[in-house]
Amino acid sequence: MRTLLLTLFCFLLDSQTFAAEGVRLCLNWAPGADHAPIYFARQQGWYADANVAVDLLPGGGSGEALKKLAAGECEAAIADLSAVRADRASGKDVVAVMAIFTDSPLAFYSLADKPVLVPTDLAGKRIAGYATDPPRRLWAAFAQRHGLAEELVSWIDMPNNAKVAALARNEIEVAANGFYHHHVEYLDAFGDRLRVLWWRDIGPNPVGNVLVLSRAWITDHTGPARAFVQSTQRGYASCANAPEACVAALTAANPHLDTVREHAKWAAARPLIAPPRRAGMTLGAFDPTQVGADCAGDACTNELLDAAVTSPR
Repeated sequence: MRTLLLTLFCFLLDSQTFAAEGVRLCLNWAPGADHAPIYFARQQGWYADANVAVDLLPGGGSGEALKKLAAGECEAAIADLSAVRADRASGKDVVAVMAIFTDSPLAFYSLADKPVLVPTDLAGKRIAGYATDPPRRLWAAFAQRHGLAEELVSWIDMPNNAKVAALARNEIEVAANGFYHHHVEYLDAFGDRLRVLWWRDIGPNPVGNVLVLSRAWITDHTGPARAFVQSTQRGYASCANAPEACVAALTAANPHLDTVREHAKWAAARPLIAPPRRAGMTLGAFDPTQVGADCAGDACTNELLDAAVTSPR
């Protein structure tokens, strides 16, 4: 009897010692192609192998995801780096631990009959963008970078769901886009008539979505934090090479999504996740020369990443 009780005690002790660490990840939006690598890593058992149990929680934007993180409703979040910087400015001790979109999705869209191929082509143009649209919010930095007067263009208040039609009707000459998935809508509407001036090609090129943890959680759960980040990093590296299985994992977990559509969205996301300029470099690492003030102090860290997991060549 004593032997049986001792065996049971040891079993319970081992179960408590090695129980998987729960990580609730607050997504920046509804599940989509840019999240496929996380679903894939979970499907493959990489989180489980690292003794981490990941629960994915859909969201309604970077601000909401970070608010939930601060409130303890999740242990990790995905958010735009600029939102992380704003949260830190308000006193929240959050840390960006991996760049998901190493390059920026910001772009100006135009059509072949009135193309915008270089920044100076924007002169006199009507640009669609609502007040908090990322390209409009960062217009001053863009204009300064390219020696343009800020009043060179006319901004037209317009939500994303109205921009494609407005461009087709010539109500605007340029549509400002700050979100990768809308690229598919412009391609569908205009095909080879579409012209895109990518900020990532000419600058500024701010880092986009990042993986975020609270500093307190990292301190108290360093091992699980590292395991979670590196398993996520491994997922993105794998999907950059072979997206089919990743999109399949996404749609299996979210059967309402259209597989063809998510493949198109992944094609738009991949250059941001693994840009050619970073081939052979650690995937998800922050480049100090790129992030600048956005990672001032200790707002970003590469310490939890696996340096051996690199962007494909």
